[in-house]
Amino acid sequence: MIRIKDVAQIAILAVIIFGIEAALMFLPNVQVTVLLIVVYSKVFNLKKSILIVTIYTILDNLLFLNIYYLPFMLVGWLVIPVSLNTVFKKVNNVYILATLSIFYVLFYSLMYVVADVIILKIGFLERMLSDSIFVMIFIVSSFVSILWLYEPLKKLILKLEEKL
Repeated sequence: MIRIKDVAQIAILAVIIFGIEAALMFLPNVQVTVLLIVVYSKVFNLKKSILIVTIYTILDNLLFLNIYYLPFMLVGWLVIPVSLNTVFKKVNNVYILATLSIFYVLFYSLMYVVADVIILKIGFLERMLSDSIFVMIFIVSSFVSILWLYEPLKKLILKLEEKL
């Protein structure tokens, strides 16, 4: 059974991801979405992390009318909480988490490539090459944000969690 506190917390955390992503839209592919999902995945259990990511993804797709991309985006993001709550459950080293973010960004980006190949009938290689600079920016912003902000953000969320 899920408590009212959990429902409110899940909604707020999902909106935080969405809000920060929207605030950074003027910088192409510079975002802290991977950082936030990594922190949430390490602080909260798998169920709560999956709900946060799912709500964020639905909200993002509905607001920006990208509904066709929903399943691809959802799979791309859900790899983070699933892997961090299973295979990488014991990984807490910020350098390893930052390195994992490279693979998370590549997988997420690949999901968009697959979506475009299927939906827009674009050639796979052309789509990969056309987006490569933006993927690199996404990788760097995710890697650096985890290195710089993971520990303080995790401590803040844990401190807030104690008070609730």
